[in-house]
Amino acid sequence: MPPPSSPLPTPDPEHLWRAPETIVLVEHDPRWLVDAAAECRRIIDVCSPHLLRVEHIGSTSVPGLISKPVLDLMPVLRRFEDGYACVAPMRALGYWYAADFGIAGRHLFVKGSPRTHHAHMLVEGSKEAIRHAALRDTLCRHPDLSAKYADLKRSLATRFGNDREGYAAAKSGFMREVFVRAGVE
Repeated sequence: MPPPSSPLPTPDPEHLWRAPETIVLVEHDPRWLVDAAAECRRIIDVCSPHLLRVEHIGSTSVPGLISKPVLDLMPVLRRFEDGYACVAPMRALGYWYAADFGIAGRHLFVKGSPRTHHAHMLVEGSKEAIRHAALRDTLCRHPDLSAKYADLKRSLATRFGNDREGYAAAKSGFMREVFVRAGVE
């Protein structure tokens, strides 16, 4: 954590990282796995020793699942406060800092215009970190659930257009189903 006399980093202007973008779903691209691994290494390189690891999460981490072409990554911290030391290095990698953006215990970073990456920086063992990993792992192990999720995503993308928050909120019932199945709810 920065010394007490240092101010905490402030979020970047919302118009940079929260610009409206149409929800576009594309077929899974195997390059996402390679690109995510490379970005994970870049984040580790600039944020060590504050990170334990960086994981590829979200739909792009599930082979065969349609997705928005945005890589979701999860840098894992020992302590939430360590994330503040990562803000400047993440900005140097081209990320905007969005603070917690409504999820306590998270440092959210967004890269690209249009968006190409989200980095959900979370504490090891936190509820949100466990949920992100459980979603990925459950969808990878259960093709039937992954197919159901793909159908839901197609329907919601049409319905919500460029309302990403509405799109995400409308998936919450499905997410609860996955969390229960994974034993993390």
